[in-house]
Amino acid sequence: MAELDQWQEFASQIAKPDRSIRCNPDGIGFGQFAIVCSLPGAPENVQKLIDSPVAKLHKQTSTEHDSITSTEDMVKILIEQLPCFGTLEQYTWLVRATVALHLLKGVPTKVSSLVRKLSGAVAGLDLACFRHSTFVIHTVAKSLKEDIPLEGVNLLHAIKKLALANSPQLYYTALALIFAGFDAITHPNKPIATYRVCGVNEALQLLDTLDAPWLQRQCASLQTIYQLLKLLSLYQNMVIMRHAGKRPHELQEEHASFAALLCATDAQVKSIRQWLEQLSVVLQPYGIRQDEDHLIIADLIHVDILPLFDDWDQHEEMM
Repeated sequence: MAELDQWQEFASQIAKPDRSIRCNPDGIGFGQFAIVCSLPGAPENVQKLIDSPVAKLHKQTSTEHDSITSTEDMVKILIEQLPCFGTLEQYTWLVRATVALHLLKGVPTKVSSLVRKLSGAVAGLDLACFRHSTFVIHTVAKSLKEDIPLEGVNLLHAIKKLALANSPQLYYTALALIFAGFDAITHPNKPIATYRVCGVNEALQLLDTLDAPWLQRQCASLQTIYQLLKLLSLYQNMVIMRHAGKRPHELQEEHASFAALLCATDAQVKSIRQWLEQLSVVLQPYGIRQDEDHLIIADLIHVDILPLFDDWDQHEEMM
C-alpha cells in the first residue's frame, strides 16, 4: 500500500504539458461590435434607428446589462427593417453585422435566439441577381474578413455559420473565406487580392506547398496545423462529400459557372489522403508524449477527416 502511494505521488508530480491549441472562438466584445455597426452601408432610415443603441455600445461606462439591452434592441430593428436592405452595399453591411452578432461574447439565450432568427431571415433574402456574381462574393467575403476582422478560430466559426445558412450566396462566401484562411497560413504577410471560390485542384496545389520541412517547423506550436486541418475539414464537408459522385453537368443548373470547381475526382481525393498520411508521419515523433495538443490533431486527422474519405471510397466502389 505504501509503495502504491509513492507511485501515485510520483505520477502527480509529473508536469503535463498545457494545451496550447485554442479550439473555441475568442469572439468579439460589445465595443468591437459597435465599431462594426458604425461602418457605412446601412440604409439611411435603419442607421437613424440604430444610432442610439450603437452609441450606448460605444460607451465604456455601459454596464453589461445595458450593452445586452442595446444589442437586443438592434437585432429587433434589423429584423423589422430587413426589406430595406436591397443594394449590394446594404446587403454586405447586413451580413457583416449578422456574422459579428454570432461572434459576440456574453449574450444570453434570449438574444441568441433573436440572432438566429435574424440569420435565418438574412439567408432567406431573394438575391437571384447576386447569386453567381464573383464580384458580390469578393465584396462580402472581403468585408467579413477585413472589417470584423476574422482571424483564427473566429474565422472557422464564421465559415460554419455561413455554410449552415441555407443560402447559395453565403455558401459561396464561406468557400471564399476557406481559401482566404489557407492564404493567411501560406502567405501570412501578403494581402489577399481576390476573394473567390476555388476548385479542388487549387486546394491540392496549396497542400503541395506545405511540404514536410514546412510541417516540421509548425510542430513546436500546433495552432497553425489545427487551423489548416479545420479549414480542410470544412472544405471536405462543404464540397468534396456534399457533391460526391456528381459531375459538373449535374451541378450546372444549381451552381452555374462554379459547377466544375465543386466536383472532386477519385485521384484528387487520394492525393489529399496521401498528404494527410504524410502529415501523420511528420507529427508522429512529436506526439510520443501524448499531450493534449497532439491528441487533438490526431483526432482531427483520424476521426474527423479520414473516415469521411473511407465513405468516399465506398461510394466510388458502388458507382
